[in-house]
Amino acid sequence: MSDAAAREILIEGARALAHIDGLDAGLQRLLDVLAEQFEVASAVVFTVDGHPDRLEIAASVGLDERTGAGLVAAVANPDHPIARTVASPVATFDVLPTAPGGPALRSHLPLIVRREQADVVVGVLALAHDRPIEPVVRPLVLAGADLAAIAIERLRS
Repeated sequence: MSDAAAREILIEGARALAHIDGLDAGLQRLLDVLAEQFEVASAVVFTVDGHPDRLEIAASVGLDERTGAGLVAAVANPDHPIARTVASPVATFDVLPTAPGGPALRSHLPLIVRREQADVVVGVLALAHDRPIEPVVRPLVLAGADLAAIAIERLRS
């Protein structure tokens, strides 16, 4: 990934946090730039709505309405990788999909904020892609996830 791509993520992420009013619009702008720079086929930000078992799509790229509805139904299963990311908040990269079709790999990143000296999962960034995410690029993907977590925390209020 080029330095220009990293700058674009930083610039657009900061703009989304500082200048876009509303959670959905802010997350959508951030997700758009992440998807473009990481060349993913689809990307979704799920938010945790009070309970870890209630995940909602706050923003997506590359998903039609039907696919999005199917994904929401699938993540209701606690064994789904996105639901597992909420329960055990560890980033996973380049995982084979659980269902056939679509891109070859998936990455799931917990969106974590610190509240009252405790880490709280506020969502999950899920990416679908055909090429592995190189280890040297992973810190930038994690930084994008941090920006999404901050957006959720800031823009929810």
